[in-house]
Amino acid sequence: MTDLPFISPVNLADVEEGSPLSHPLPTIFSKSELSKSELIQRIQDLVPPGSPAPQNPQIIHVLKVLTQRLIAAYQADGSCCEDPFAEVWARSIHLYELEVRQHLVNQVVLVTGGEGCVGSRLIEKLKTLGVKRIISVDKARYTPGGAIASTLFTRESGVELRQYALDIRDQNAIDFVFATEKPNIVFHLAAQRLPWLAEIQIWETVTSNIFGTQNVIRACETHHVQRCIVSSTGKASRYLTGEVYAASKKMMEWQLAQAAQSGSVIYGMVRFTHMLDNSSFCQVYEDQIQQEKPINVHAPHRYIVGQNVTEATHLLLNALVFSEPKRLKFLLCRNLGWPVETLEVALYKILQSGQAHYIYFQGVTVGYEESFFRGQVDWQNPAEINTLINVIECQTKAIDPSGHMIMAEVPAFSKNLLNQHLNYLKELVDCPNLPESEIKQALAQAVYAVSGSVCAKAPTQILLKILRWGTEVNPLEADGTAAAAFQGILELLVTGLYKSLKHFDRPLTESQTLILRSVTQEVAQLQSCFKTLGWEQSETLTIAISALEALHPAPTVNPSFKPSKEPMFPSGSIGTYGLEIGLTA
Repeated sequence: MTDLPFISPVNLADVEEGSPLSHPLPTIFSKSELSKSELIQRIQDLVPPGSPAPQNPQIIHVLKVLTQRLIAAYQADGSCCEDPFAEVWARSIHLYELEVRQHLVNQVVLVTGGEGCVGSRLIEKLKTLGVKRIISVDKARYTPGGAIASTLFTRESGVELRQYALDIRDQNAIDFVFATEKPNIVFHLAAQRLPWLAEIQIWETVTSNIFGTQNVIRACETHHVQRCIVSSTGKASRYLTGEVYAASKKMMEWQLAQAAQSGSVIYGMVRFTHMLDNSSFCQVYEDQIQQEKPINVHAPHRYIVGQNVTEATHLLLNALVFSEPKRLKFLLCRNLGWPVETLEVALYKILQSGQAHYIYFQGVTVGYEESFFRGQVDWQNPAEINTLINVIECQTKAIDPSGHMIMAEVPAFSKNLLNQHLNYLKELVDCPNLPESEIKQALAQAVYAVSGSVCAKAPTQILLKILRWGTEVNPLEADGTAAAAFQGILELLVTGLYKSLKHFDRPLTESQTLILRSVTQEVAQLQSCFKTLGWEQSETLTIAISALEALHPAPTVNPSFKPSKEPMFPSGSIGTYGLEIGLTA
């Protein structure tokens, strides 16, 4: 166990009068042991979340003491004794090398994002698998308006690597490279990958992740590519999201699914989670420690799962083997291990530094604000819970022969709705001087509409499970979740149930009667949940519930409604949005 650095005792009289201490210092530095939660509360009292970094030297000294005590408390519980991600670093996914090689031997392979973390590692692996030539496309050295740059390399493996500096949003440049190089296989990895940056660079993110992908799809179809494998994110498994990064990736997945069904190329997809090899938050912590700055943790009790770049590379290559014509199958890591608390990561890095650094809680930043919806994952088998795949997607879930990967398909959705919203988004991003907030609003509305079509096509029993798991009162009460966090999801689920039930036979069959009773019970639980938590139902949810209740005992009722278009983001979170979700459609 690493020893804690020595910090001299604080002189209580030196603390300035009026400094932000809600507890007397003798209490903060009492001889008695404080629990982790008490130490965390003391830190938050000193620097309330949302405050700037502390400047008062006495406050900073107190924070250093509290941080060291918090490290000791974590160590006493068996944490901070080794790298919290030690198991993730050691993990691997089986590579179906023989089958992968059969797809790659003597083939020209193009990789977008080829100079990034995953792309560069993928290229190194491709060199060992018998490929004829590798084409890397990346904007790392790209100059807007400049000529397409191409540099030739020949490695010791004897495989030729050609690197192009260009932006995938440039359709002409993409077409030029595809026409010149004639790739057989494409790995599309280029994207805006940082959730916090996506909230700042909204236009950049939407045009890259959605319309850049559209350019790649068109080039693959036009130039007769055999297979195209695309990287996505586990955040796209959310039923509904207003965060720009996750929403852009959901739209991208629907684009790929549509291309897979209507095009001639075989498409495959993988979902990644937090990549440790280029972890943004780990890098921030390390930089702050090196620069002797305070470590600003978002909040306590924030957990993430991670994976290493070798796992990511093997997923991409294995997707060549498991992709099928006219279907979009996606692969993900089955064993994600236990989630890791970001606070523990910060404390471990401080401990490893051997220096007296300190933490404070800055508050959760944009791009990471959405709460976890318990109906997101399948609780029927808790040992197999995986946050990268949702309950609707689990209908097609399968485990590969090695047992290392989960395979599933993107659920059915309305292609008409998708194309309508893609066209509208394209109009917006092509408008000069348009406020980027309008693009974000339209993106959220697009996800709401297409996700609504997914729920409308999902089996009734699946929607009931999601509703039941997502409205359990005790977890919601413990988390202190606000009503606005899940209103949109619940609107889609209840509306989906209505659309499913309104097509039942008249009179109802025995099985349909049982289903309708189950729906009635779940809606009653939903309303009880709102009452217990003191939540108010949105107008859209209230109308949807009323329409659903009207089916029993009077099945002939066929109401319609067009709720008003309220702001999608009241107070910065997803709220009610009346996108004519179509109870009569």
